[in-house]
Order: sequence, then structure tokens, then C-alpha cells
Amino acid sequence: MRKALDLAEKGRGYTSPNPVVGAVIVKDNLLLGEGWHARFGAAHAEVVALSQAGEAARGAVLYVNLEPCSFYGKTPPCVDAIIQAGIEKVYIGMIDPNPNVNGRGVDKLKAAGIGVEVGILENEARELNKGFNQYIRENRPWVTLKLAVTADGYIADITGKSQWISSPDARAFVMQERTRYDAIMVGIGTVMKDDPSLLPEKQDGYIPYRIVLDDLLNIPYRMKLCSDDFRKRTIVVTTQTNKNKKAGELQNTGITVIPAEPDDFGWIDLSSALRKLAELGITSIYCEGGGQLAGSLMTQKLVDELQYIIAPKIIGEGIFAFSGFMRTLDEAIQFAWQQPVPLGPDVLLRGKLR
Repeated sequence: MRKALDLAEKGRGYTSPNPVVGAVIVKDNLLLGEGWHARFGAAHAEVVALSQAGEAARGAVLYVNLEPCSFYGKTPPCVDAIIQAGIEKVYIGMIDPNPNVNGRGVDKLKAAGIGVEVGILENEARELNKGFNQYIRENRPWVTLKLAVTADGYIADITGKSQWISSPDARAFVMQERTRYDAIMVGIGTVMKDDPSLLPEKQDGYIPYRIVLDDLLNIPYRMKLCSDDFRKRTIVVTTQTNKNKKAGELQNTGITVIPAEPDDFGWIDLSSALRKLAELGITSIYCEGGGQLAGSLMTQKLVDELQYIIAPKIIGEGIFAFSGFMRTLDEAIQFAWQQPVPLGPDVLLRGKLR
């Protein structure tokens, strides 16, 4: 199953809004076939592994991190292929939350006389497809908020300078994390201040979408997100749908512009924006925005995971990590922290919203 999970990871970024899936076929302690879902619309992991095993799959055992599909989508049902191949037993990491499957695949395998065991490394399987699971359950992407802060809680000094609060080790970690999400998201303030590219370190493979929340559609054409070779991977979310000329010019260069509903103050309604992004097939977002965006996401409880990188630096005054809301201790937003992780001189704290 661990091998199946590792194989599944190879499809990261290419399969959305489908999940990442890996499959392994074994008989008499011999590996007969393996496969992963390589991209949206391509053959599923189980079918790839079965094709590799051929006739030897009869009487073998299949390991797969997600329940095999039982309906016709872009490809035929995987359960049919498993039954026809003569697989004897199937070990499954987790049940597929998709209502089109959700236990039906298991039922069909059992009805065909195939042994089934569910829940092998289930926590790891759920973590692997946390974006897909969220997308199915709540029709919005999983949002991880990353903040690099000084020990006294600032993300920038009083001049707005934030490069570099964190260490090279922490920045390398962030670069790697970017490859694990469908999209990287910032607000227009971060774009205007830093002109980021929001790209992973290596740019010859998977490139996540770059999302800019730009209420007034003011993003300059000269910014890297609008002018670099990956501008077709840029999405601008705005409430200013009446700026048809600006929107059209951006779209003509390959940039996607999507409208979002305004909130009571005329700014982007974040829940609406996330639903719109889900409609594009985006299931997971790594947010690297500033304090205002962080505060808005936090107060609306739209953060699923917090990555809080603390640097051993104290500056005394600057820009706070979270802006735009105030709460009493009784109203505080609470997280459940995981084990701290050292990143060179820095410390990474991960937290899940309670």
C-alpha cells in the first residue's frame, strides 16, 4: 500500500479534479504490475497495473489507495476490469467519497466473489487526496495558508520588507510544497509589492495555477504573472466584471479572468471565489498572501491547514501576520498543532482548524 501511495503521488497536479491513485498487483510475493493515474481523462491506475500484469493477474492481489470506480466517466469502470482479470483480493486505502462510487465499488467486487479489505493506511490515503475529498464534500478547494513570521509575529518590517524572514531551508520547503497543490494564491497587494512569479523551483514539469485576488482588476500588465512564459497558468479573480476592456486584454494574452460575487463591503466574497475556482477543477490551494488575505480567510474559517514558519528573529514592530479582524480569547479561532518540524534555524508548525 505504501508503494501504491508513492505511485499515486506521481500524478500530482495532472489529474485534478480527479484524485491521485496508485495501484500494485502482487502474487506469490512477486510484483506483477503497477500503475498510477497519470492525467485527467487517462487510464486509471488499476487498469494500467492490470495491463502490465496481463494473464498473470488471475488469482493475484491488488492494492489501491482509493476505492475503484464503479461508473462510466472518462473511462469504463475499474471494478469491471478487476473482475474480468480474475483478481482474488483487493486491499483499499479508503472509500471514494464521490457519491457515484462511495461503497458501490466495494459492493460490486464482493458480489463477484472477490475478497475486499478497506482501511489500509487510511489516514495516509486521506491526506494524499485531501483536496479531492474537500472538493467532493464541500464543493470548494482545500486551502493551506502559509505564513513566514518573526518570533514576535510579524510577516514584514514597518517598510513592508519581508525578504527574507525565513531561511533558505524554509524557502526550499515552500518551493516543494508548491508542487503539491493545484494552485498558489495571493492578493493583489502582494503582487504590487513583491511582483512574485509563484513558480516551483523546477519549471520543466508540473506548473500550478497562479491565482490573484484582485477586487478592482488593477493588476498591471508588466507584472510577472501577466507577462512571463507561464501566464496561461494565471487566474485573476475580480468583482469588476464591468471592466470588459481590461478583462478582455488579459484574456487575450492567455490569462483567465473569473468573476466573483462581492461581499457586503464590495470586496471579493471569498466563499464565492473558492466555489468558482472549484468549477475550474481546482481542488487544492496553497495561499501565500499577506496579512489582510490571511485574516479574511481565517475569520471566515476557510483555512483548512495553517503552515506557520517561525524564524528566530525579533523586530519589535511591523506588519502583523493576520489583519482585518479582532476577537476575544473566548472567540479565538483554534487550531490543533501537529509535531513541530525544524527547517534549518526556523520551525514549521502545522495546524488543522478545529
